[in-house]
Amino acid sequence: MRTLEAVVLALLAAAPLGAQQSAPNPLGQPLLGAAGFPREDAYIHIPLRPDDARYDVIDGTRLKAWLMEVDAISLADRDRGNLFWGRNVGTEGHVATQDWVERYFRQYGLQDVRRQSFDLTPQWQASSYDISFSSGGQSFTLASARPPEDAESTPPAGLELELVWVGQGSEADYLGRDVRGKAVVVQDIPLPGDIRHTLALEGVLERAEAKGAAAVGIVYGISDNFAAWQGTGDLPGFNLGYEDGMRIRERLGRGERVTVRIRLEAEQVSGLTAASVWGTLPGRSQEEVLVIAHLDGYFQAASDNASGLAVMIGLLDYYSRIPQSERPRTIKFLGSVGHHGGPGTNWLAQNAPTALANTAFAINLEHVAITRTKYWGPRLRMMNAVSPMRWWLYASPAVLDIVTDSFNRFNVGVTADMDPGASGEMGGMARLVPSMQVITSPEIKHTEQDTPEWVPAVGLEQIARAYARIIDEIGGLSRAEIAPRLVR
Repeated sequence: MRTLEAVVLALLAAAPLGAQQSAPNPLGQPLLGAAGFPREDAYIHIPLRPDDARYDVIDGTRLKAWLMEVDAISLADRDRGNLFWGRNVGTEGHVATQDWVERYFRQYGLQDVRRQSFDLTPQWQASSYDISFSSGGQSFTLASARPPEDAESTPPAGLELELVWVGQGSEADYLGRDVRGKAVVVQDIPLPGDIRHTLALEGVLERAEAKGAAAVGIVYGISDNFAAWQGTGDLPGFNLGYEDGMRIRERLGRGERVTVRIRLEAEQVSGLTAASVWGTLPGRSQEEVLVIAHLDGYFQAASDNASGLAVMIGLLDYYSRIPQSERPRTIKFLGSVGHHGGPGTNWLAQNAPTALANTAFAINLEHVAITRTKYWGPRLRMMNAVSPMRWWLYASPAVLDIVTDSFNRFNVGVTADMDPGASGEMGGMARLVPSMQVITSPEIKHTEQDTPEWVPAVGLEQIARAYARIIDEIGGLSRAEIAPRLVR
C-alpha cells in the first residue's frame, strides 16, 4: 500500500506542467505592495551600532518625504502640459526646484542664501508630436513611443517611412541590406543605462546615417517598456521601450511591411536663464566642506536627482542641530543648476582659485540610492535590497579609511573597483579639491520610469548617515591630512 506522500507525488507527476504552475501560492506576494513594488518595510535594514547612535536622527522616512516633495514639482510641471516635462533648466519646474531649495535653506537658518543665475544655451522644447505605425492596412500606436530629444520639427504633414530591423546596428547587421530612404530600427543595450549604452559606444547613429537611412528608431533595453527620449543624432526618429520594440520586430519577422508616421513640432528656445542656490552653515573655521546636489531632472527624476536633493536637506537638518562651536568646518550647500542642459559646476572649475579657495573637501550627491535589480527573462525584477553604486574618492589614505569604514557601518555597497574619475555634476572639478561621490546610473535613468518607487527610504538613510559620519570624522583632520598623496 502506497503512502499518502507517494500518492501526492504521483498525482503531481501526472498533472500537466501548466496546471502545476498556475495554482496560486496562498502566500501571495508578501514583499510587494498593492502597486507591485517592494514595500518599504521589506528592505534589508542594518541596525545602528551603539557608537553611531547620534545618526539616528537621519531617518529614511523623512528623507523619502523630502524626495516626494521634489517629485511633486515634476508632476506639476507635467500637469501644466509641458511635453518634455520635469525639472529641466529654463522651465517653471526648475524655478520651482530653486524655490524649494531656497525655502529649506532659509528655514534652517543658513547664511548668505542667494541664487547665482546663468545664461543658458538654447533649450529644446517640444510642443506636439505624433508617432504611429501601420501594417496590413491597419494603424496602431505604441504606449512607449516618444520623439528624440533635440530633434528638429518634421514637415507639417510628418514623415512616413518603411521600417527595417537592423539588430544592434553594427556593420554585421547591415550586410545584404539596403536601408536607403527607410527608417532603421536598432536595439540599444544599456550598459547599464542610457549613459553607457551600445548606441553611443558603437557609433550606431553615425553608421545609420552613412548607410543612407532616413530615420532611426531606438528600442531601449532588454526588459520592460521604459519610455525614453534619446536623441537620434542628425536624423529624425523615435524611441520605443523593449516590449513595444519586440512587437515591431515580430511583425517584421513575419514578413509584414511596417511603416511609421512621425510628426514633431519643436524648437530651440533662446534667452533662457537658470540659477544655482547657495547657503552657508558656519563652523569654527572658514575652511569649508562643499555639499553639492544638482537641481535639474528629466520627468519625475526620483533617483536623478531628487534622491541627492533629499539627502542634502537631510544633512542640513542633521548639522543644523549641532552648535556652531562643535562644527569644525563651515559647510557650504550648493543646489547646483545642473548639467542636463545647464552649465553644471563649470563655474566652480573655471573660478577655482577663488571659488574653491577654502574648500577642504567636496561631496557630490547624485542618484545616491536605487533598488537593486535582477534580470529574469524580459523582466527587470526589483529586489528588497539597495543596489551597490559606483564610487570616486580623491583624498588621502586616512580619508579612504574613514570612507570605507563608513560604508561598512551603514551598509553602503560599492563596486570593488573605483571609478577612474568623477562623473556627473562634479566631473569637471573633482581633481581640483579633495572630493568624493557615490553614484548609480540604472536602466531607468533618464526615462519616464524614474519614479519614487525605485528609491527606497533605507537607501537614502544609509548614504546620508555615511556622508554625515565622513564629514564628522574628517573634521579631526587638517587640510594637509585630507589632501591626496600625489604620485610624482
